[in-house]
Amino acid sequence: MYQLGFIGCGNMGGALVRAAVKSVGGANIAVCDFDQTKANTLQKECGVFATDAATLVANCKFVVLGVKPQNLQETLQSIAAPLANNKDVVVITMAAGASIASIRSFSGLDLPVIRIMPNTPVLVEKGMILYCVSNVSKQDENAFLAAF
Repeated sequence: MYQLGFIGCGNMGGALVRAAVKSVGGANIAVCDFDQTKANTLQKECGVFATDAATLVANCKFVVLGVKPQNLQETLQSIAAPLANNKDVVVITMAAGASIASIRSFSGLDLPVIRIMPNTPVLVEKGMILYCVSNVSKQDENAFLAAF
């Protein structure tokens, strides 16, 4: 099982992967992207595991959705079944304008959710991440904080 999984490895998703590698190690991170070359690049660069979304969701404690807000509903609907089968999963999203209620509605699941809003200096490892949690245990919140 991987500690972190990233669906979406664009500019911000990739920056978060690179930051997380420093705290949890590449062997504890899985990544996927609709552009497979982005995931493969991170695999070569950081030692993470490039895979597909269903495999990632089934095997990760924290699933970070790094997709654009307009793709969030489709992404959550496509991974709803593996999310439902992963009883320990916590979903982390950075999609601007997407409420926790909408995340749950799109997936059809009452998931523990962490909403994050990283600022652009994160891209050069000088930023910060604002966050809020819903139905997340203190232990999982602390693990999230340690990873990021």
